[in-house]
Amino acid sequence: MELTFNVRRGDGRTKDATYQAYHVDVEPETSVFEALVKVREEQDGTLAFRGNCAVGFCGDCTMLVNGRQEVTCLTTVSKALKDDAIKIDPIPYAPTVKDVMYDAKRFIWDKVNSFSPGVVFNGAGWGGAQAVTDDDLRPVRRAMRCTMCGICDQGCTVIDVNLDFKGPAALTKVYRYVFDPRDGRAKERVVEAGETNGVWDCVHCWEASDHCPFDIDPTHRIMDLRDRSVRLGVKSGTGNRQAARHYNAFERSVENHGWLDERNVAIQSYGGLIKGGLKMMPTGLAALRRGKANLLPHPKRPGASAIKALFARYREVTRTER
Repeated sequence: MELTFNVRRGDGRTKDATYQAYHVDVEPETSVFEALVKVREEQDGTLAFRGNCAVGFCGDCTMLVNGRQEVTCLTTVSKALKDDAIKIDPIPYAPTVKDVMYDAKRFIWDKVNSFSPGVVFNGAGWGGAQAVTDDDLRPVRRAMRCTMCGICDQGCTVIDVNLDFKGPAALTKVYRYVFDPRDGRAKERVVEAGETNGVWDCVHCWEASDHCPFDIDPTHRIMDLRDRSVRLGVKSGTGNRQAARHYNAFERSVENHGWLDERNVAIQSYGGLIKGGLKMMPTGLAALRRGKANLLPHPKRPGASAIKALFARYREVTRTER
């Protein structure tokens, strides 16, 4: 089949996109990546794009194909074709080096490498200790399927406004170590993940899971990291106390009133009555003017005493388990 590739060209610094058309004849089952390799080898050796394994393992060849993020070695030209043409752009958020080649180190690997690497063996399953089972490792293996293609980061609504957010790909790598029963540094790892721009900055919009091409469900991995962090007694990183204040204020609000006192949680999250009150004053005044808030004491909801009893029971059970 004959088709046209319209590929964005440039040195990575030019804001105005220019596109160059390449006409190629390939079989319908040819991957977009293979077709681009054919273009580079037979028509234009200066065309720059990323790619390595060509079998969906490395994730390097992620590009925008007709506006959709795709692992191009897994996407056939027949699937991608639109009006006899395929438009190729670099992925957003990642710095572009040349044409559609992005800087993978700055985009994803610097974030991954900011966390402690490798399993630190704790002796599980060794020297007579209880063996690690397949069931123990099943969630770990699922996370290990991640190829770092970055498509989950492309869908992340936090990265859309904050490029410093570690992102679901890097946090999935943290999950892989924290949930490995053979690792002995889980607590230190969740402290690292709990720093600013880490696990507590996720807004759980589920876009990362919707975008993941390998069904790893990175948003759930982040939620699991949060749960494991709290179970380990870690509610934030050492330099990110706001996350712990928010968690504690949220818990006290529900325990004492049976439902959430959003006004007080915001104030406590930002440092208490004086510091937090001053910080939230402009927002609070605007909410008062619009009738979205009032100055009345936060009431208890019906059944608040039963909810408070649940908290007491939970603390009793967790003390016994420890």
